[in-house]
Amino acid sequence: MWTKTVGVGLSKYVLFPEFRDHDATRVELNSAIMALLAGSQMAIHLLKLTEGSDHLLAEVFPSIPHIARFNLTTNKASDILNAADSHLGAMAVPYVLGAHEDYMKACLKLVEQHNGVNLDAESTGSARQHDKLQTVATATFQAETLEQFHLVRKMRNCMVHAGGAVNRPLENHCGTMSAAAKAGWDKLAGYEPDFRVGHGNVTLGHRETVAALAITKNLARQANQILQTCISRTSWGEILMKDLDAGPGLPKDASERLRKVRGYARFNYSALRFTEHEITTLNATYP
Repeated sequence: MWTKTVGVGLSKYVLFPEFRDHDATRVELNSAIMALLAGSQMAIHLLKLTEGSDHLLAEVFPSIPHIARFNLTTNKASDILNAADSHLGAMAVPYVLGAHEDYMKACLKLVEQHNGVNLDAESTGSARQHDKLQTVATATFQAETLEQFHLVRKMRNCMVHAGGAVNRPLENHCGTMSAAAKAGWDKLAGYEPDFRVGHGNVTLGHRETVAALAITKNLARQANQILQTCISRTSWGEILMKDLDAGPGLPKDASERLRKVRGYARFNYSALRFTEHEITTLNATYP
């Protein structure tokens, strides 16, 4: 079977509902993470105004909600905030990977629904989701991007299941990564991945969070392009019409309805380049 490797940024994407939802979640998540990181640094600068004080934070800032739960002196609070980067990353990276897993599950379900195949979407985890999608497509994910994804996934597993201790799967993965994948990770995170059992621990901070966001964004767009190769145009037409009906709705007037279908196809589904004949047929056949 002939296959091609998807090139990110080289073509448009189908803005189907699950993709739009995931992209909005990703943007919101990115903004929230960066806001928390910036907020911790802003708090450190603010606390410099009370440096040396023996008063507890609840006494200095009594109007701040929940301040009593962080009721420390200025110096101790600043030390904790200086280390917030690693704590936030430990929470943010699993969140980013979880959002991507949900999106990939939605992609697999679309294929199951419209291709009549069983991909076990509900129970397939992030370790195998991308491979499952590739089995029914004539396009593949970029190998180096998948290598980077599985790197951060295995790093997450070490944090969640081993308290940050490097395990053998992570060490083995680093040993088999291509030069291109390592260089890409270095560009995103600022270091070359070389984790070894018994030599240091895994940490998830700002750099790893940025890398996870970039890698999953990249893969989400590649998955979008892959879906274009394995879902028929007829099925995409059905998806479009259901999407339109569930959102803006379909007018009863025939000419207005056709105008709306045409506009929606050209805006959210422009990557598929529906012809005027296809749009007219969709408008006439969808109830």
